[in-house]
Amino acid sequence: MIDWTRYPLNEKPKYRALQRLIEALIQQGLLLAGEQLPAERQLAIQLGLNRSTVARAFDELASAGFLERQVGRGTYISQAALTQMTHKRVNWHTYLTTQRRPKGQRIRQQYQALIQQAPAGLIDGFSSDLPTELVPAFQLPALRWTDFVKAQELERPNGYQPLLAAVQQHYSSTLTVSQLLITAGAQQSLLLVLQGLLIPGEAVAIEQPSFFYDAAIFEVAGVRTYSAPCDAEGMLPAELERLIKQHRLKLVILNPNYQNPTGQVMGLKRRQALLALCQQYQIPIVEDDVFGWLHFEQRPLPTLKELDPENVIYISSLSKIMGSSMRIGWLAATPQVIQQLAQIQAEMDVVPSIMAQQMVTLAMAEPQFKSQLQRLTRLLKARAQATYEALTTAFPEWQIEQPRGGYYLWVQYGEHPRPLTDFINERVMVAPGILFGSSIGTFRLNFARLDHVALTQLVERLRLIFDI
Repeated sequence: MIDWTRYPLNEKPKYRALQRLIEALIQQGLLLAGEQLPAERQLAIQLGLNRSTVARAFDELASAGFLERQVGRGTYISQAALTQMTHKRVNWHTYLTTQRRPKGQRIRQQYQALIQQAPAGLIDGFSSDLPTELVPAFQLPALRWTDFVKAQELERPNGYQPLLAAVQQHYSSTLTVSQLLITAGAQQSLLLVLQGLLIPGEAVAIEQPSFFYDAAIFEVAGVRTYSAPCDAEGMLPAELERLIKQHRLKLVILNPNYQNPTGQVMGLKRRQALLALCQQYQIPIVEDDVFGWLHFEQRPLPTLKELDPENVIYISSLSKIMGSSMRIGWLAATPQVIQQLAQIQAEMDVVPSIMAQQMVTLAMAEPQFKSQLQRLTRLLKARAQATYEALTTAFPEWQIEQPRGGYYLWVQYGEHPRPLTDFINERVMVAPGILFGSSIGTFRLNFARLDHVALTQLVERLRLIFDI
């Protein structure tokens, strides 16, 4: 009989320490095949553990083949346990079950299953890209393989020279080429910033609600996130200052133009107030402006980067225009920051494809580039207006933000979230607010994917979902 009290478990996590103890006892011949282990509750008392800790250790050992659980009888050392110890193999179950799963993964899996079923009349207001019919039809010249090979001669540490020049020209005189870094999209831009400027364990602030709420990118970088509430003008300065003092923030991430998911535009005074606050505490701001191309106003507000060139790192891309598969973006910062991030990018070997860089360069140089963007913006504005009018007419009690750019519309329909299955059963895909850190009944809708027919059907199905 094993005296379990002789084996203090000082290692953490405790369930893993217990798992290793039992494996060691089997290896030493102190636990034999067919021998019964104490009941979970009894063993937990002897070792001073929670029963759930013992249960998890038993689960891991059973999955690896060391234990057998017999319903109504107890838990036993398996007949194959000694063989397992002699020919130990990787317990893949441990890796697969302990890997972090974002909260939104279940929702995305359900939607993916729905898409695979391809039910007739599926309304997709969830996907985060343009429908094919709205993607601009840029006329690119025929390219040969040798063209890409030659293009490599024009690559520099911070990107393909012609593309750098095209991006710099787009922003007029506000940026120089030395302040730009070409990346494989906005997500890589942010990851480079997190890994290049922060130490694992440091903290950043994001908006609430925010596209970044459920993003795994922060865990990959080992960075803690804290959400600051927003009002109609954007992130609340008082809440941000509270987080700065409480958690010693090292970075603030803002999406001031057509914010994802709300579509809101941060007011000029709020921009200035947040910039002044971050200047006071000497905290840099990362400005996510991927929707900045798609503004419905004649004169959009100045970017944070324009208001404070020295303290803001600016991120943008063309993925929201040319399609999500075109993984080309850029970030703008001081030359010293660009140099460091370019070095990290090279060391990680995640330099964007020269083929993609050259194609984006050709698209930006295309004579109809600006007119194509203007056409896309007009179409988006029309769909935004039609969606807003249809929903506010059909559901006057809902709080709906009227889009001013981008292609998302934000809806608050009540205090309690509706079950996702209600939407799936009616073949409607929206992005529920829980994905963005909203605890009340909200959803994000991609109005760019709604033509007149889809919009009419959407209203009809939402009436069924909400019993209206």
